[in-house]
Amino acid sequence: VETEDQVLATFCGREATDTEQTPGQEVVLSPGFFMSVTFRSDFSNEERFTGFDAHYMAVDVDECTEQEDEELACDHYCHNYIGGYYCSCRFGYILHTDNRTCRVECSDNLFTQTTGIITSPDFPNPYPKSSECFYTIELEEGFRVSLQFEDIFDIEDHPEVPCPYDYIKIKADSKLWGPFCGEKAPEPIDTQSHSIQIMFRSDNSGENQGWRLSYRATGNECPKLQPPVHGKIEPLQATYSFKDQVLISCDTGYKVLKDKVEMDTFQMECLKDGTWSSKVPTCKIADCGAPPELEHGLVTFSSRNNLTTYKSEVRYSCQQPYYKMLHNITGIYTCSAQGVWMNEVLGRSQPTCLPGTPSSPFPPIQSPWTVLTSLCLLSPPLAVCGQPSRSLPNLVKRIIGGRNAEPGLFPWQALIVVEDTSRVPNDKWFGSGALLSESWILTAAHVLRSQRRDNTVTPVSREHVTVYLGLHDVRDKSGAVNSSAARVLLHPDFNIQNYNNDIALVQLQEPAPLGPHVMPVCLPRPELEGPAPHMLGLVAGWGISNPNVTVDEIISSGTRTLSDILQYVKLPVVPHAECKTSYESRSGNYSVTENMFCAGYYEGGKDTCLGDSGGAFVILDDLSQRWVAQGLVSWGGPEECGSKQVYGVYTKVSNYVDWVWEQIGSPQGLGELQVERIFNGRPVQRGTTPWIAMLSHLNGQPFCGGSLLGSNWIVTAAHCLHQALDPEDPTLHDSVLLRPSDFKIIMGKHWRLRSDETEQHLRVKHIVLHPLYVPTTFENDVALVELLESPKLNDFVMPICLPERPPQEGAVAIVSGWGKQFLQRFPETLMEIEIPIVDHHTCQEAYIPLQKKVTKDMICAGEKEGGKDACAGDSGGPMVTLDRERGQWYLVGTVSWGEDCGKKDRYGVYSYIYQNKDWIQRVT
Repeated sequence: VETEDQVLATFCGREATDTEQTPGQEVVLSPGFFMSVTFRSDFSNEERFTGFDAHYMAVDVDECTEQEDEELACDHYCHNYIGGYYCSCRFGYILHTDNRTCRVECSDNLFTQTTGIITSPDFPNPYPKSSECFYTIELEEGFRVSLQFEDIFDIEDHPEVPCPYDYIKIKADSKLWGPFCGEKAPEPIDTQSHSIQIMFRSDNSGENQGWRLSYRATGNECPKLQPPVHGKIEPLQATYSFKDQVLISCDTGYKVLKDKVEMDTFQMECLKDGTWSSKVPTCKIADCGAPPELEHGLVTFSSRNNLTTYKSEVRYSCQQPYYKMLHNITGIYTCSAQGVWMNEVLGRSQPTCLPGTPSSPFPPIQSPWTVLTSLCLLSPPLAVCGQPSRSLPNLVKRIIGGRNAEPGLFPWQALIVVEDTSRVPNDKWFGSGALLSESWILTAAHVLRSQRRDNTVTPVSREHVTVYLGLHDVRDKSGAVNSSAARVLLHPDFNIQNYNNDIALVQLQEPAPLGPHVMPVCLPRPELEGPAPHMLGLVAGWGISNPNVTVDEIISSGTRTLSDILQYVKLPVVPHAECKTSYESRSGNYSVTENMFCAGYYEGGKDTCLGDSGGAFVILDDLSQRWVAQGLVSWGGPEECGSKQVYGVYTKVSNYVDWVWEQIGSPQGLGELQVERIFNGRPVQRGTTPWIAMLSHLNGQPFCGGSLLGSNWIVTAAHCLHQALDPEDPTLHDSVLLRPSDFKIIMGKHWRLRSDETEQHLRVKHIVLHPLYVPTTFENDVALVELLESPKLNDFVMPICLPERPPQEGAVAIVSGWGKQFLQRFPETLMEIEIPIVDHHTCQEAYIPLQKKVTKDMICAGEKEGGKDACAGDSGGPMVTLDRERGQWYLVGTVSWGEDCGKKDRYGVYSYIYQNKDWIQRVT
């Protein structure tokens, strides 16, 4: 057995006897791809040898097996196959043209940062063979790049020829460094350039680690900066170079001033030529400017020279004693660091001067106002009532032939002019009244009755009524305040036959400014029976000067019948039995009821006459030293005015104090128009619900209501603040929650879609849902919305108070909103409805058939027979109740859910604010 040039083995003999010469199981392997077998025999075969039998096979050679003292077949990976092999490279490498070595593609490396690290490929592993790598550092002009090689530096070298195989070269502009190779790292290189090219080359042999360098760019230095007076520079460094930036800011209370523009901060940058981008600005002290004027008030400067700069103070005060400041605050505003006048309670909101509400001179609590953390009113302010600036004299004469009143003696006196052609065809009708507040006049119902030719009781149209206040001489109205009527309210039980319940109210179109000549009169305490017999009271008016003119003659006369100058008289109260007998003994047509009292003299001569109708009969209260309206001039006998034993009959005001409060007890008066709203409700008088908020999409479309708490929080329903949930997965994911940027809050809103001059649009800062809110059952359906800025408080924007105790079952609550009305139509304006609060058990029983649960955090309201309810669009809106003792409104609930709006046995369900009060106070 042999190859071309070598005998591999020679065999003969017989296996059974000659084992040394026989192959046995020996395998003969050819070193190459060729093998020959030669068999030779001589001339004899006496022993009958049978020959041989051999098997052959080709065996593949594994070229990938590492051989001693031989170079590897492949640089990275070797793949063997029958008859040959092939090479491949690691990721990021490509196979060289020799099909065995691997090189890297590294010709496009760009570095633009001011610092960085550059290495040979695969460092610290051996770098690839047959590669050319290019690295470029390209920065802005104005930077200088320096290079620093690390100690590990290993590039193939030659002992005699410098860098003939592998090397690194560096070029910057026209300068060249290198080539570098060997095991010694180059010294640091300062290129003085912003554009650097680095070239690294390797041949097809060698196993060296390579190199690593770091680079750093420094810029041209700029001059050192000096901070402005009352200012600072950040960051503060010993030196500044190209691209370094500094921020100029000022001390608290100062603003950066640059090119006449004020700003909080100013940024400067070191430029490539070593100069700063701008000069250092100055710091200017914050200036709040002149404080805005206060309606019904004034402002005084606390600082010398009337300064309006940072930390300067001004004091707002109301025109005492006619107006008092809303919230019991000092009125001191300090110029803040932001250049805004700020109060510690109201923030940047301006104070409000209110004249107060009609009040008894005997308030139920000592303090007229109490400020809560929520900035809501705990009780109404004391009205400045019954305290004229001039003292009334002790002795007065009768109106008839009597004494003229000095200006300011009766500042509550109102002249009411009615021009109603259905009643007085040829003339105007004059009456008197008494001012109760800046917006309300108390008078007799018969003054404002439109007298047709029947006994119907219909008020005159408000367009026909004009009211004059502060009037002294009817010939000179220049100093008087005149106003048209917004509403005319007659007592619903006024009887035209006997003048029982002869009392009425007029709401002024515009609030009257209070002062020495315009001031309310006080209302009596409702628990009193009225004035005691023989008490002396005063009546003022522009009465009939001629005692011989009768009622019929006045109506038909074309002559002037009024006194030009306001007059007054002092009259004693007549015992009720005496007066009743005096009239009823003459005719059965007269009826002196318990709602009336009489005043006058038995001998006559002193009385009030036609033209004084509706004027106030006032008595000085000994305890408070205020004048109280105990009566209203109502009627008298048919005899001549001031006749003997003919007393004047007056409406007993103390019997109607509760009725008056029901009409005007809210901030602007509760509306009495019986117009359908939502379901059998009524429209809201503008300003009667100043705490209501509209939640509106950014396109102006409203979607829910809310209530103002304090200065910058809105309470609403939690279900208003997320999209509809998937019934299969009713989980409150972030994706379904509204974001603060998705909607806005509108305060002072009246019209649903039209703009109001009173409205304030406010951005949302933060949304907080109750942590135990359950969307599927509406448990704890309450949320809070924090405003980015506080609204300005005024007559149309005011916070509501949180309840101090649970409401009584059956108490009447008022719900407001812009929700759907009857026939599923949205109203044009804000609507309200009065509904009773329902006990929890009754409400639970009503919803059991529907398999719905009314939990303890819910409160119900509505009527069993249905017809009144809050509907779609009212969600989150307020349900409030009035504490009549304190004259204060409290938030009881927010509209949450219900079944079939206004349906029988389907009460409205509200989030119970008292139950969630602690959580609300913690958050706000």
